[in-house]
Amino acid sequence: MQRKLAVGSRVLYPKTHAEYSMNEEQKGSTHRSSESGGGKYISEIGVFAESRALCTPPACTAYIPSEGYNRQNCFLRCVNSSMDKMLNVCQMYSHVVMKTVRILDLSILLPLLRDPNLNLRIIHLVRDPRAVALSRKSFVLNIENRILLKNEVVSKNRNTTISKVMAKICKAQADINLLARTSKFLNDRYMVIRHEDLARYPVESMRQMFDFAELRITKDMEQWMHNITHEEIRGTSRFMPFSRVSSKVIEKWRTAADFNFVHQVQLMCKGSMRVFGYLPVRTKEDQKNLDLDVLKKDWSSTKFTK
Repeated sequence: MQRKLAVGSRVLYPKTHAEYSMNEEQKGSTHRSSESGGGKYISEIGVFAESRALCTPPACTAYIPSEGYNRQNCFLRCVNSSMDKMLNVCQMYSHVVMKTVRILDLSILLPLLRDPNLNLRIIHLVRDPRAVALSRKSFVLNIENRILLKNEVVSKNRNTTISKVMAKICKAQADINLLARTSKFLNDRYMVIRHEDLARYPVESMRQMFDFAELRITKDMEQWMHNITHEEIRGTSRFMPFSRVSSKVIEKWRTAADFNFVHQVQLMCKGSMRVFGYLPVRTKEDQKNLDLDVLKKDWSSTKFTK
């Protein structure tokens, strides 16, 4: 039985599991290809080189084993690989990993969870809504905003729109977690992890996720995870740097966001913040004080030690 793993993180290693990830940039390129009659090359899937599975055989025959996995080489050598080869990639891995940016109703996955031919497991990656809200300011997401708000009037005030959208997203996150904890179909098949724990304790988090997926982790993988989360290395893409100091990135909202905006998001998301252990800041001074931790340590059964 092939294991299917729906995740919100981006980790991939050859000969273990194949991963397909779609972010906002990739959604745009995929949408354009579908309008033109379907994609022909894997390079049409935005930043395809982020997936090792699409940079190595059988997806890409130009791969040179002695060089190992290299994003830039993949961009140069694998651009003409056929989309048809992706099916072969799926079939050669024991685990297939699919990253989805947003699922608002977990019940849509229940038919897959009931399928005896699938061993579907879900890793639910949540993030501080204040950081999510600040991130949304950096993108034009009018279509997604209209989908999320449905029949509600989209305000001309961008902060108001973001607050309303965050209310929808936060409620959905909390509802998903509640359903997962009460559904018999998700017993031992659902895992929730905070983005901030992943950033602060990357190797420990990685071990936990691999254990959940029944995958073996190697020392090389752990070293790779440590390296890409402890040094700043910019790649050619402004959208997705090669490496960041992750523990610093998660604090950006505290120095970059306006307190009134933060306060509004906290009001809209207080329920989900309580569920996932995010503590509110009461004043502008508290927000800027990075010595004041806004993460509750005992929010779940997961424990991390330095």
